[in-house]
Amino acid sequence: MKRYDSISRRDFLTRSAAVTALGTIPLRSFAQEGLQSRVIPGTDERLPLVGLGSPDFFYTTPAGGNNNDASELVRAMYEAGGRLIDTPAFFRPIPPETAEDVDVLAAAIAAEEAPAEVALPVLGTILQELNLHNELFLIGKITVNGREDATRHLNSTIENLGREQIDLMLLHNLRDLENTWPVLQEAKAEGKVRYIGVSEASDQIPNEVLENFMVNYNPDFIMPSYSMYRPSIEERILLLAADMGTGVITIEAFKTAEDGAYFSLTAGRDLPEWAAEFDCESWAQFSLKYVLSHPSVTCTAVETKSTGHILDNLGAGYGRMPDQATRVRMKEFFEGLI
Repeated sequence: MKRYDSISRRDFLTRSAAVTALGTIPLRSFAQEGLQSRVIPGTDERLPLVGLGSPDFFYTTPAGGNNNDASELVRAMYEAGGRLIDTPAFFRPIPPETAEDVDVLAAAIAAEEAPAEVALPVLGTILQELNLHNELFLIGKITVNGREDATRHLNSTIENLGREQIDLMLLHNLRDLENTWPVLQEAKAEGKVRYIGVSEASDQIPNEVLENFMVNYNPDFIMPSYSMYRPSIEERILLLAADMGTGVITIEAFKTAEDGAYFSLTAGRDLPEWAAEFDCESWAQFSLKYVLSHPSVTCTAVETKSTGHILDNLGAGYGRMPDQATRVRMKEFFEGLI
């Protein structure tokens, strides 16, 4: 693998004239063009192809700051046609004295190593202030062990979001499956949850384990890590999802190795001219259009803190998609950058 210096997406986007232009498009005009959507398997309900993950300022208000940036991000997504948010899992907080502590908290959440006390993410308040809490497809996650704690997390998630029912609740990384999956099944039967499923990040769950779960428990959705760098689920998981009628919401489209340096690989490089054949205007869209062009994928959720980034990401849901031959070409081109 080539050596490269890490570059943030913010730094990368400042070099992209196409993305700069995209960020100037009035949001309502952008939405009127029509973000593509796909049907949730087994239903007549559609989801826009691109949704929003949960950056750290959805978890807690930045020290000495406010929630304005987080609120603007949600508004921008909504007005540009996005309708899905993968909401923060309830966390065990470290009181943030500085902005750096917020980063520590986010890392602890991801590693499932934060303390035991439960705190409320600020996203619920933001959605209610924007009066969007009933306008979006909202996803929650169970990230704790034990039936009692899982039930408490589920109920608290719904209450925090200002809802009587959440659209999709996921069991993260198959955590304590024997005790927590029944909580989701019962919640769906009671009408607290519309769909249930499982999420897995960064290939923490082997494909064989995920496949076995799908066959034995028949989830409505799975949320796997999937990108040109992590294509392993193409071999069996995505095919199985299509056969079983399972919805697929992908994550980590820009995950590369352990440091997530997709934009380090593409920095300073022009898109191949043939990317215009499938209406691709940025490197972000190059990755996302590869993911979204797989017929088994229902949609993707991408974490970002920037309105410019979310507009760029949503742009992947417009225009033509690559065909299978082009997908092979894209992957081979990307592998040549590694």
